[in-house]
Amino acid sequence: MAEGKRVSRIACVAVMVALMALPFGLPCPEGLTQSGFKVLGIFLGCVFGWSTVGVMGTSLLGMVFLGFVPEFSVQGVFKEGFGGTTFMLVFFMVTFAGVLDQVGLGERVAQWILRRKFTRRGPWILSLSLLLTAYVTSFVTSVMPGIIISWGILSSICHACGYKRGDSWPKLMTVGIVLACCMGHSAWPIEVLSFTLLGIYDAQGLPPINYLSFTVLNTCIGLGAMGLYLTACQLLFKPDVDRLSRAHDFARDMGPLTRAQKAVVAFTVVFFAVLFLPGAFPGAGGLLGLLESVGTVGCAVVVLAAAGMARMADGKPLVNLPAAIRDGAPWESMILIACAIPLSSALTNADVGLSPLFSHGFSVLFGSVGSAALFSVLFVVVVVLLTNVMGNVTVGVVLLPIMIAAAPSMGANAALLTVVTCIACNAAFLLPSGGPTAAVLHGNRDWFAGSSQIYPFAAAGALSFVLSALAFMLVLGPLLF
Repeated sequence: MAEGKRVSRIACVAVMVALMALPFGLPCPEGLTQSGFKVLGIFLGCVFGWSTVGVMGTSLLGMVFLGFVPEFSVQGVFKEGFGGTTFMLVFFMVTFAGVLDQVGLGERVAQWILRRKFTRRGPWILSLSLLLTAYVTSFVTSVMPGIIISWGILSSICHACGYKRGDSWPKLMTVGIVLACCMGHSAWPIEVLSFTLLGIYDAQGLPPINYLSFTVLNTCIGLGAMGLYLTACQLLFKPDVDRLSRAHDFARDMGPLTRAQKAVVAFTVVFFAVLFLPGAFPGAGGLLGLLESVGTVGCAVVVLAAAGMARMADGKPLVNLPAAIRDGAPWESMILIACAIPLSSALTNADVGLSPLFSHGFSVLFGSVGSAALFSVLFVVVVVLLTNVMGNVTVGVVLLPIMIAAAPSMGANAALLTVVTCIACNAAFLLPSGGPTAAVLHGNRDWFAGSSQIYPFAAAGALSFVLSALAFMLVLGPLLF
């Protein structure tokens, strides 16, 4: 049996390398540039390798191969992956999560949830409460803080209840938290992706989109997706929730906050404030203008540095930053993020030449649809599928102008579809190539042995989102837009 597994793994490695390497020696198919052919091969090799071989080796090898595409370089690819704003922000975010864990705040929040009367009504009410906690955290901050903090709370509850790696409930909740955070972040019309896509819409001279209607529709879609996801998991995966039914037996009063915890709570408030406020009020002067010029990464570093230098009354350090980095950073996820960033960019790089191919295909596909409702449904499905392959901003920027141009002839509501696009582009967790959020999920090794175990739950999440988005778009959408 062991020999069979070894042979199977060797075969998977061979297929992965072949997918990446063969386009460098084979003639280019008609309709593709040589560079586009190579990038597609690397992308397919990475997706296959992430699913069968492993995260770190596949990601690093994919980055090396990408560096040999003429438009790139090995040094440039690694610089973009490890030196970009996204990677650094995620790195400092997981470090801050390590700080929270050091002083026991994650366990305290978990105990607080377990002691609420509302969560005592059943294991699925408790599950929904955790997803709502993640949703709200992401709504007021961003996707990554919501995921990392909520995962910490989940781990505390799982450890208290005796759940182990491989159990179904922690798996479905790990994916569910990512879904909830993607939905919560998308309810804001002022987050970066939504602001970008709304700007593209406004540039066409179309009637303005009401921000309140935007938030109402996308909040309904997000909450509906979370409810459908929990229902689907309950029916399909039948997780063992008996231990969760006894979760409240483990609830205990942890007493008042310690001085260290109070200090870290203060740093947490400042940390989230400096991450949120500059983006919420772009172009503001004064202190907000200064924070905007420093940037999110710089602000995060300053707060972490201050926490690392802080001392308690007895002279002891408030937190141990080296330990927070060591214990907080999930390096498989970080390496996957470093690969996904330049790979996603390469798929839509103008010099690589794949964007015209995508645009032509989309135009032909949407142009052949004769019904406004069918056109709207097909467009949302395509957006969800593509955002799991390419960066969400890229998908929105490429597809939105095509939709706006085609909508009048189809009789479709361009304003409504623009709003739904803003949330659909964030439903990127099905494949590791979907972006940083997907990379963090597929690099999770606390509860999953590999991406192959994630796919069933991620597929349930993606399908739940699509059904919720289509239902609210077709029923509630016409009343709001």
